[in-house]
Amino acid sequence: MSEKKLKELINKVLQKNEAEANLVAAKVMRITMYIFSLVYALNVAGIFIIDPVSMNITFFTSAILLFAPTFLNKVVSTGNRWLKYIYVIFSALFIFLAATVMTYHAIIAYIFPVLIAAIYFDKTLTLTATLVTCILTSFSQFIGFSINKIPDANFHTLYEMVIFSILPKLMCLIAISNIIILLSKRTDRLLKEQIKNTHEIATLNNEMIIGFVTLVENRDINTGGHIVRTSRYVEILAKEMKRQGLYPDELTDDFIENLKTAAPMHDIGKICIPDAILQKPGKLTPEEFEIMKSHSTKGGDILLTTFSHIGSKEFRKMALEITYHHHEKWNGKGYPDGLSGTDIPLSARIMSIADVFDALSEDRCYRKAMPLDESFAIIKNGSGTDFEKDIVDIFMSLRPEIEKIHNNQI
Repeated sequence: MSEKKLKELINKVLQKNEAEANLVAAKVMRITMYIFSLVYALNVAGIFIIDPVSMNITFFTSAILLFAPTFLNKVVSTGNRWLKYIYVIFSALFIFLAATVMTYHAIIAYIFPVLIAAIYFDKTLTLTATLVTCILTSFSQFIGFSINKIPDANFHTLYEMVIFSILPKLMCLIAISNIIILLSKRTDRLLKEQIKNTHEIATLNNEMIIGFVTLVENRDINTGGHIVRTSRYVEILAKEMKRQGLYPDELTDDFIENLKTAAPMHDIGKICIPDAILQKPGKLTPEEFEIMKSHSTKGGDILLTTFSHIGSKEFRKMALEITYHHHEKWNGKGYPDGLSGTDIPLSARIMSIADVFDALSEDRCYRKAMPLDESFAIIKNGSGTDFEKDIVDIFMSLRPEIEKIHNNQI
């Protein structure tokens, strides 16, 4: 595994974590506003003695700050790299307001921006949040003292406030923040180690899969390179479908990665087919063809019994779908289950085009390879009957790239 690929994988996982953390941060800030609403209600009821004007200003300004992340997550991509900085700033401004007009004593609340930063497992962000919080909370106490809005008679002079309030709070804030920073650093390190270990395991699993399916492919002397080419075909086809906005809910980056990795397993069931049928130079008899057709269900059985521990749940599901259903047809006249239309899993619908095209355009034991023009024409003529029309249209638009793969140029 190259250092470059590992860094790309780590960045991808961390970006995904940031997107999820933005949602968590927004939820935490909403809950905080709900709690602050209770404080506001208690003040209105006269249980707390905070100046009503100051409380109103703080409450309604805080509502904007604490509900803003929920709004931003709806109008901006949660993967936006600047959101985490905005949310930490908003949380720090909320604490600044609260500390200015409400109380010096709720020290634990001062750590709120630092905890928001810690959600992202980002040591630098957490350290920055600590610095900003220290500055703002200290400044808030100077302002509160100056405008005499703090209901606290303990500090009669600025000197007393600095020595007996600001310094102890800063010491507590820095001490707690240091623990959070160390936890963020340790979590970040463990996360990266886990990503590396998971990637190494996935690489070994993939190599084992490729080795096994290559062994199967080598039994058929006329299908050399089939698994490599079809994997490349489905990858570029799925990526172009995603680019054009086809099936946006299904065609995620993870879906495409699983599809590319699972594609080589589609003919794994051929290991159960006798050589006399698999390598027969002439046309198969009806009985022989029925045996050949069984490779799809037998392949699925192999996956269930032999590869049930490989990869994620989503990967195993896709591998089964491809293996079982890559010979289904859009009009329902395929096998083994006679599925039709979108009842056929999307992965299998993509796989079927790649599989048929490669079978047409390469030599087989029962015939020579067809010319590329004829191979593409057969795929196009199967639009709406054998294959889904939208996928065929995109496949045809990729002809230059398909031909390069066919000619081993990429």
